[in-house]
Amino acid sequence: MTTYTVTKARKDLAANGNHRHIEGVITDGGTHYTRQQVVDSIDAGTTWKTSAGSTSATIEKMNYCLNGSCIASPYIKTNPESAGMDNLENLPEG
Repeated sequence: MTTYTVTKARKDLAANGNHRHIEGVITDGGTHYTRQQVVDSIDAGTTWKTSAGSTSATIEKMNYCLNGSCIASPYIKTNPESAGMDNLENLPEG
């Protein structure tokens, strides 16, 4: 199986205008993938991991954005409670 390593997250303004959420990710090779592409790839059996500094986490799919009032779907996450770089939301923006 293939494993992709994500080093950056691309964010955009949510439709409700009250937060920025992940639009897609950028791999260590510099390629951009949308949330939908990542979810489709996970469904096909591909592993997606973050890598920043000395931390790493496996990306999982979710039905909706982590912000309760946001309807962005599908969504992706790692460790949403973490303040560290193992949280996909905390990766550098690309």
